[in-house]
Amino acid sequence: MAAHNEIKDRRKFLAALKDARTGLRETQYEVGLMYANGIGVAQDFTQALHWIRQAAERGLATAQYLLATRYEQGEAVVQDEHEALKWLLKAVDQDHPKAAYRLAQFYSSTHLQAAMMLHKKAAEQGVAEAAYELASVGHKEQAHAQTQQEAFQWCLRAAEQGIAAAQCTLADRYANGTGVDQDIEQALMWYRKAAKQYHAAAQVALALLDESGLGQRASKLKHHRSAETIERKPDVQLWVDAAQRADVDAHYWLGMMFEHGWSVPCDQAQAQHFYEVAALRHYPPAQVALARLLARDGKNEEALHWFERAAHHGSPEAVCAISQMVELGCAAQMDKTVGVQWSLKAAQFGDVAAMMSLWALFEGGSQVLSQVYLQRAASSGQAQAQYMLGQHLEAQAKSEADMQQVLDCYQQADAQGYVPAQCALGLLYLGGKFIPKNAVLACEWLEKAAHQDDVKAQWNLAQILISGAPEVNKDLKQAFVWCQSAANTGFAPAQSRLGVLYARMRKPKNAAHWWQLAADQGDPEAQYNLALAFAKGHGVVSDLRQSFAWMVRAADQGVVSAQSKVAIMYATGEGVAQDPVEAHKWLLLASQAGDAAAQTNLLKSQNVLSLGQLAESQRRSDMWKQ
Repeated sequence: MAAHNEIKDRRKFLAALKDARTGLRETQYEVGLMYANGIGVAQDFTQALHWIRQAAERGLATAQYLLATRYEQGEAVVQDEHEALKWLLKAVDQDHPKAAYRLAQFYSSTHLQAAMMLHKKAAEQGVAEAAYELASVGHKEQAHAQTQQEAFQWCLRAAEQGIAAAQCTLADRYANGTGVDQDIEQALMWYRKAAKQYHAAAQVALALLDESGLGQRASKLKHHRSAETIERKPDVQLWVDAAQRADVDAHYWLGMMFEHGWSVPCDQAQAQHFYEVAALRHYPPAQVALARLLARDGKNEEALHWFERAAHHGSPEAVCAISQMVELGCAAQMDKTVGVQWSLKAAQFGDVAAMMSLWALFEGGSQVLSQVYLQRAASSGQAQAQYMLGQHLEAQAKSEADMQQVLDCYQQADAQGYVPAQCALGLLYLGGKFIPKNAVLACEWLEKAAHQDDVKAQWNLAQILISGAPEVNKDLKQAFVWCQSAANTGFAPAQSRLGVLYARMRKPKNAAHWWQLAADQGDPEAQYNLALAFAKGHGVVSDLRQSFAWMVRAADQGVVSAQSKVAIMYATGEGVAQDPVEAHKWLLLASQAGDAAAQTNLLKSQNVLSLGQLAESQRRSDMWKQ
């Protein structure tokens, strides 16, 4: 059978060669193709080019176009752009559609208007690639609705002719409502068509739609979902082969597929490989993706290198990432001044984290710049920034108008569910600075935050319920609940107050337990109460040395009652060696703070000390104050 076909091909070749020698251009082109493909004759590219040139010189547009592509690519001839251009122009003069498209590609970087005209001419003659080029150009013209609509129509034409990139772009338009009403089902349909052609960007888009939940909601019928599952689990090698044939961005999307395990096995090494391929070809999204992958592996220096390359190509995401690395201390090799410059650039791109970083940076120096960046972050809608701006303005408030700005900031943050702002609103109404006091409203805001585990709110709400307020009744049971919640988080003031509540309930062991926890964190009230517990043996074993140790800590933090007690302990030698001079020092401090018992004992102490001892105790008192 094969021998019979060879004989048939040979006869066909000889017949075509006979006609070609008479000057028939169509058969000359056919003979050229037969030489090129080895049909009916031994493969011979020199002879193939000879006969194709003969047909081209006789005006055959298909031969002219083929000859142009050989010169353009340097196949069977020395690459020659001028010769390629010459033959393309001849083919275009005869309305060869693909020649018009190729010529448009030639002109795209130098003569944009001419390129557009040629693309349109080729597209109108049915060249799908040209239609897609027109759609891509129109997609960049975001301002003009008419241009958007034209771009959509060209994209639709190219997609219907099977161009995978156009199908993916058309799906993007349906997904985002660009130039057409948003339609997720249509988007899914076109993404699937492109994915069936192993178009990586479409595959990633399908995965992202699935993650968002839109993909599953749009796939209503069970058999649709099954078909989708089958089509989206192809051979890995087919995806790799498709990426190798496609533009640079295909490697980037394939890298994303391997990184996340979308229709291919999750493989970080493969993801890094494909990102690198695209990154080395100056593709900023791939450079950013590669940098993030490296940073995740702790390779900060390499990550910073790729972020910087992407940033120099104008990637806002890269600029913001560098700023974040500087903020987190992951760019130790970078000069601090350079780091600030990156933060400034990131802030210009609207990166709120960079704005907050600059606010913190300038807070200790330039108050004007600090407030500028805090206001920018707040204006961008960042809840924490709105809250922090409210705190800043509250500290400076001097009028009712100022306080209204503070309220606005806190309310904006509250609208986004930022819990500390709710607590701050409660404290504003509790304090009544430039606004009417309103304990009921204060409790409402504090309770709202307290139910969301805001420790500060729980603590303050407990304080109100312990002491009561206008139109708010005391409620020790509820106060205990909120105080316990705050104390359980390790909040020392709440632990200290919980100890007091347990003491009132005559549960000294529980009281001593919570005082110990708070005292260990340095809470002065807890230290004082724990010292008394050790002195009296309430809830703990009586221990005067321990009592003195905690009492002096509380005294050192300015607890006046503790200072008075420490003076007595030094005077009597309870838990510490007797020292009348040190006792007098603490009596001086407590009496100056208004402690009545200390003032009485001070007079007695003065009568028994020498002038030298009095002078020394005064010196010690002055040193403590300093």
